[in-house]
Amino acid sequence: MESETNENSIDDIDRQLLSIVQKNALISTENMAMQVGLTATSAKRRLNKLRRNGTISKDVSIVDPKKLGYEIFTLVSVNLERDQQDIMQSFRMEIKNNPRIMQGFYTTGDADFILLVASKTLSDYEAFTQTYFWNNHNIKSFKTMVVMDCVKIGFELPMI
Repeated sequence: MESETNENSIDDIDRQLLSIVQKNALISTENMAMQVGLTATSAKRRLNKLRRNGTISKDVSIVDPKKLGYEIFTLVSVNLERDQQDIMQSFRMEIKNNPRIMQGFYTTGDADFILLVASKTLSDYEAFTQTYFWNNHNIKSFKTMVVMDCVKIGFELPMI
């Protein structure tokens, strides 16, 4: 039981390591260890623990969308026809399985879901709405907001 507590506990050094890897997941273990005052072996052991216990859920690279031709990003609020568990679960799976939907949030308030959708052009987005929203009988309504400028994007959590 005690090892479970140790496995899931996060101390100040873990927070420092998390802050560093959130900025650059490719930093060498030696460099990271030096920054927090550990040996490379200790830093690697701590990072492995953080991956094992799910604190670090994924190491990713952020790709410049324009390099792949994605010029249009839209925030779409979606309301489903009915609040039935099977419809909600089905729509959640559709969100997860659609590569054009970069992020999807189940929300309270005016919309059931908020989606971030990547498109190459406005006509590309319009075609997406036809196949994905208009043809889905479980969607009551959707509203689109076109992103004019990306002011901040990231996944870095504050380590406070």
